[in-house]
Amino acid sequence: MKNRWLISSALLLSVASSAQTAVDSTQAVAMQKLLERCHAGEVLSAAIDELIRLQGTQLIIAQQNISRRITADQYRDVLISACKGEAADIKPSDPGARALKGAEGLMRDVGPSLLWGREHVGALKQRIAYASANVNTTQVVPLAVQNLPEKIELSPKLYFVMGGRAGAAAFENAIYIDLLADAWRSRARSSAMSPEEMTEFFAHETHHIGYGEILEKRKKELRLSSGEEQAWSFLTAIMMEGSATLLINAHGSWAHLAKQDHIKADIARLPKLLAASQRVLQEALSGRMDDEKYQTPISEFLREGYHATGAWLLHVIEQVQGKSGVLRVMDDPRKLLSVYNNCATETNETFRFESAIANAVEHMGRGKH
Repeated sequence: MKNRWLISSALLLSVASSAQTAVDSTQAVAMQKLLERCHAGEVLSAAIDELIRLQGTQLIIAQQNISRRITADQYRDVLISACKGEAADIKPSDPGARALKGAEGLMRDVGPSLLWGREHVGALKQRIAYASANVNTTQVVPLAVQNLPEKIELSPKLYFVMGGRAGAAAFENAIYIDLLADAWRSRARSSAMSPEEMTEFFAHETHHIGYGEILEKRKKELRLSSGEEQAWSFLTAIMMEGSATLLINAHGSWAHLAKQDHIKADIARLPKLLAASQRVLQEALSGRMDDEKYQTPISEFLREGYHATGAWLLHVIEQVQGKSGVLRVMDDPRKLLSVYNNCATETNETFRFESAIANAVEHMGRGKH
């Protein structure tokens, strides 16, 4: 893999030594075998229940409960419907916006991908074998660590799974790539993730684990009000996804990122997303939104919205201050808006954050514990 920036061989060796050397594909194999039996006309509740109990499936369900809400029973209903070759009809588990988005995700993404997989079990079996044999796990941790503002010791557990919404996700020390979601979304163009891209996705999510530790330490140093808590949550989501997307998946190059199919639609929405990000921060800092109301404006950033927005803001900073400038902002995300504005002036960007909002964000939680 070609990278624009290098790190010392000593650091590479120290962090790579704790990296996992194989990816756990237990759940992916179990899902492929279940779909094969479903295609043959078998609908076995016991096999579905066993699949749901696997760690990989639990991670899939957990991912859908980050900004959405689903239950294990809802996921089971989707599996049963797909096994029968039928589209699932899932009702929200409660009246809230998160539950509504959860039900929609199951019906629009998970269910259709499972139905597709039921008809392409041979291709899925080949995909598991290819991915397991070719992904380079020794590069995952070094690539993640060299794009963090400080050294973090990382030893993630890596999984291949099938049957979720996200192409990749991280939870504490567990990271997965969903081979079925990837194959289904790339079916029209026949360009599923390459081994290099899989390595980068694992590194992207490993970056989240390490950066999450750093951000949690920074947050503990602050005294945030409830509104500032919301603003911090939104700001760090943009920073988390934007930094991993620009520095790892795009190798620090906006031109490289702009060519990637998965994010093109959200890059095209950048003018709208940038304006929306300012509104979210303004409303959060006003203290007028409870957590349920907060879910509505941030829904605009689902899929690759956080990624595109954060990557663009950091790209503008990188143009002026280099990677070192990006890492400095990553170390204190409150400076993102102010530093971006300064750099945007030099690069003649159209969008600038209102100075009052940029200043308020920069001074969030200034009272120390």
